[in-house]
Amino acid sequence: MSDPHLREHPLAGRVVHQGSFLEVREDEVRLPDGGTASREYVVHPGAVAIVPLLDDGRLVLERQFRYPVGQVLLEFPAGKIDPGESSLVCAQRELLAETGYGGGEW
Repeated sequence: MSDPHLREHPLAGRVVHQGSFLEVREDEVRLPDGGTASREYVVHPGAVAIVPLLDDGRLVLERQFRYPVGQVLLEFPAGKIDPGESSLVCAQRELLAETGYGGGEW
């Protein structure tokens, strides 16, 4: 392990919220100096983001409404990895679904 002097060690933990695919957790950790602290974080099943580059050098972006910020954002195609799905298969699926492009090289 690199940098063991920076590592925090879990002491206790609990699920604060269990959603349909996200989990919010709060853990108590032992700090490198011996103290303790609380850590709150989201457990996510994994996702991919694709940076599609066209033959002429242009990038492919998409507009998506994002509810948490209440705005339409310009972003790269991306999506959640389904159980048992590889990152590559997910990327190919998301690129096609969100942009209509199939991709030649990966």
